[in-house]
Amino acid sequence: MEIQWPLALFTTFLAWSAGTFAAQGVLALKGKGERAQFPLLVIAAVMLAVGGIAVFFHLEHWERIFNGFGHLSSGITQELIVIVIMAIIGIVYFAMMRRNEGKVPTWCAVAAIVVSVALIIVMAHSYMMPARPVWNSPLWIVAVLGNACVLGPVTAAVVCSLVDAEAKSEVAMMSLIGSAVNAVTTVAYAVAMHLASETPATVDYYHDPTHPTQSIVGGTVSPFLGDAAAIMWVGVIVIGALVPLVAAFMGKKTGTWRVWGAVTLVAAFIGALCLRAVFYDAGVSMFMFF
Repeated sequence: MEIQWPLALFTTFLAWSAGTFAAQGVLALKGKGERAQFPLLVIAAVMLAVGGIAVFFHLEHWERIFNGFGHLSSGITQELIVIVIMAIIGIVYFAMMRRNEGKVPTWCAVAAIVVSVALIIVMAHSYMMPARPVWNSPLWIVAVLGNACVLGPVTAAVVCSLVDAEAKSEVAMMSLIGSAVNAVTTVAYAVAMHLASETPATVDYYHDPTHPTQSIVGGTVSPFLGDAAAIMWVGVIVIGALVPLVAAFMGKKTGTWRVWGAVTLVAAFIGALCLRAVFYDAGVSMFMFF
């Protein structure tokens, strides 16, 4: 399947936005990072906006986007609802932060974390469908959550290293844990893609009046071995999973988050995009059985 880069950017930037918003919510619960709250909120808002702009490039007639919001069961409708809720909570969060000089009430911090997780789950779930076996796995949702777990906390670590050094120890631990979660969830979904890609291998051929001898698997093989193998091994496993983990460890060990944090963010972002590239490459359709 052709890689839909606008959607890949959309899901990556929204995961980054949600991860950042959730990370600052965790800091607020710990009573840390008061001076970092405003910059983090701005970053979360910018990432949300960039992701929203990116998705428009997926549409041939973007002016008709509102035609897709007619059914609550539609994935795009559910995404819009959660995005609007997140924006509203973000505005309330900002108001509470300004009112209390950087401090955020517990209920507001919890709301930030909950809506961030909800956004990622709803966004990732909209891609799950029985007609595409490689996509139809809850581990895909877990993998996107893993992306947020590294991008958000490491963003908080970089910001705190610049404006609020007192919170560095908290965000350092969050970043290391988040990077480990990202590594585990990325590898888990990679294995799930490998297993799902072998599912239709025994079906062989199907009858299509326009392509009567075309194989039902469409040339799809394990993403570890097929055309996307280099992207999987280098981009997803090494750059996307291992490099962020090592860089986050070095950041925590040395405390130089301005350097190691940047390395972690760049690697995690590239890895997330590579994961989505493999995601689309392996997304063969089985629509004729549904």
